[in-house]
Amino acid sequence: MAITLQGGRTMAGYFKLVDAHDDGFRVKLTAPDGTLVAVSTFYASKEEAIAGIELIREIAGTGPVVDHSRTESLHQDELLLGLQGAGSGDGAVPRDA
Repeated sequence: MAITLQGGRTMAGYFKLVDAHDDGFRVKLTAPDGTLVAVSTFYASKEEAIAGIELIREIAGTGPVVDHSRTESLHQDELLLGLQGAGSGDGAVPRDA
């Protein structure tokens, strides 16, 4: 189930604000079909959780992919370059040691 936005565009997924078992909140990033994609850290208040959503949106839209995994093949590095899109522009996949 995709969510239709103003102008007829569809949304790829949605953020779900949920109660955490420890009297706080968590944010779940969910795909349109209901598949859980990611769960946030603990937030003590709804205000903090909403600020966390705003930060996630910013990072997801502009953040580069940094590969912390071991290199498996050149093909996988090419896939990561595709995720980089307009990232650094130098064609290199950033790697942290």
